[in-house]
Amino acid sequence: MAQPYPLDLKVPGEKSYDGRTDPEVDVNEFYGNMIFKGMSDAVMCRAFYSTLTGRAAKWFRTLQPGSIANFAALSTQFVRKFVTSRVAKKSYMYLEKARQLDGESLTDFLVKWKAAVLEVEPMDDLTAVHMLHIALRAGYLYQDFILHPPATYEEALRRVTDYANAGEANAVKRSQEVGTSSRKPAGWADHRSGDDHPRSHTRPGEFTALNRSAAEAMQYAQSCNLIKLPHPGQDGPDKTKHCAYHRCAGHDTEECTHLRQLLKDLLSLGKLDKCVGKREEAKKNTDRRDNCRSHHRSD
Repeated sequence: MAQPYPLDLKVPGEKSYDGRTDPEVDVNEFYGNMIFKGMSDAVMCRAFYSTLTGRAAKWFRTLQPGSIANFAALSTQFVRKFVTSRVAKKSYMYLEKARQLDGESLTDFLVKWKAAVLEVEPMDDLTAVHMLHIALRAGYLYQDFILHPPATYEEALRRVTDYANAGEANAVKRSQEVGTSSRKPAGWADHRSGDDHPRSHTRPGEFTALNRSAAEAMQYAQSCNLIKLPHPGQDGPDKTKHCAYHRCAGHDTEECTHLRQLLKDLLSLGKLDKCVGKREEAKKNTDRRDNCRSHHRSD
């Protein structure tokens, strides 16, 4: 009580704690602000009462004179008294529920991930990086974590954020380019039928050198955050066919010209290297075997 007390001291969180919320949050905020102001331990003990109200203030008045030696002792008793109001933290294994879902963008995943992290107990950097890594879907980013492991959780989170921002910017750019390329000169007559998703005149098997179907290539591109599905389209007249890209009936995924054009663009940029080559090579090998058999029969 003999310690000088600044008459102009403004105590943060004045009359804000009533014992119903997490006591550690309240005491940590108070302590941080008082340390920043350069207050002594004795002043912090005296000023803490001004942040309490209700049953918390009533508890403070029950403290026996001389029972508090320093602010550490006061905060320990305070937290112990209102321990039932603490927010119970979950195990870090809870983060497995925050995995990136099929078709979920990195931006949406990050929002979900950050919210989940706030609910778990503190983790060391190694654990945090590992949980973030396994939460990602297979793709370039997941592979990048293996090839170049982040040294800290902060670095890992920044890398995911950079990929998410790049993906969003790429999606905006692509939509602008699609909008520009779809404009027609004045007077251009549109002789298409009422189908909003025109079909290609080429057979699905003739589409580039993909070693998998267009639907599988689309799923791979999604996992790498290279494409983003549009809003579900309106069903066409043929209810027996379904497009996984437009998520509607009327035409097949393999016949979807919009999806095929997106995949062609990604192929030309070298983004689908894992999706090319093998099928083409397999076709060549099959052709060779067929030729050999035909020659053998002729002999």
